[in-house]
Amino acid sequence: MQSVVEGVQSLTQATGAVVEQLDGDAMVYKACSGAVEPYVDFRIPVSGSVSGLCVEKSKLIYVQDARTDARVNKEACEKVGALSMVVVPLYRQGKVISVLKIISDKVEAFSVQDVQTLELMAGLLGGTLGQQIEVEARRLEALGLQHQALHDVLTGLPNRQLFADRLAQALHRYARYEHFFAVMYMDIDHFKSINDSYGHAVGDALLKAFAERVRKNIRASDTFARLCGDEFVIILDVGAREDIKKLANKIIEAVRPGFTIGAQTVTVSTSIGIAFACDPKSTVDDIVDQADEALYEAKNLGRDQFSIKMTECEIAYGHRAQSKSA
Repeated sequence: MQSVVEGVQSLTQATGAVVEQLDGDAMVYKACSGAVEPYVDFRIPVSGSVSGLCVEKSKLIYVQDARTDARVNKEACEKVGALSMVVVPLYRQGKVISVLKIISDKVEAFSVQDVQTLELMAGLLGGTLGQQIEVEARRLEALGLQHQALHDVLTGLPNRQLFADRLAQALHRYARYEHFFAVMYMDIDHFKSINDSYGHAVGDALLKAFAERVRKNIRASDTFARLCGDEFVIILDVGAREDIKKLANKIIEAVRPGFTIGAQTVTVSTSIGIAFACDPKSTVDDIVDQADEALYEAKNLGRDQFSIKMTECEIAYGHRAQSKSA
């Protein structure tokens, strides 16, 4: 599509060219050249625009002066610097699926030859562009399905499968480069009683709100996942053991204020278990089990706090991490 807009601009008096694709109630700039090059993904409402009218009427439209033509979206024209334009429909199997448009920063800029050139290009390339758009739509659909398969439906966080993959990658980096990381395993204290008291709808809303509050307190580079129920995990790059302690306390404090869910204010706490990667032979299950053990240790200590899995390996890691940070 980029080659098309660049080619048609060079063959006409246009200062810019664009392929706009129909997407629901909007036309979306999918490929741009010249004056409109910075506006990829710019959206114009179908209603009240020349491009939308071109799709509706399935015919070429020439706007000689955008300042006085009632068919144009004047705000969009001013944004991209269009004083005149020609728009032609692009077909796929007899259906208009996009438009090819040339613009100029001058009024009455296009000759009969320019219009004929644009029509010829649209006729020759419309089917090819249509195929490309279909391929792109299928690719995006496949990515959407992949996203659904790897993310939790309720919270949108990575699910157990994606978490396991990310953890395996982190273990590989550790074994190869001694790239230290930790795993936090957390849940909502007494979550079952909340479901029993308020119902599952409130429980689900609480899970979403809890996930969002925790997410705001960690880095975008950290992997934050929901395993199941009220069980969440985080994979964190670490510099020193004290950094992890500070983050755990930060999350615990962030969760303490009540969550407003509908007419309810629900106050909860969280318990956190922490395990460090410090053995190149560790597996995904090893790290998760250690963090899970630390979580239950935190619960046995009274909840609303964190615990670190203390192993000989973890102690050795602590010394090395302190040395690296120093």
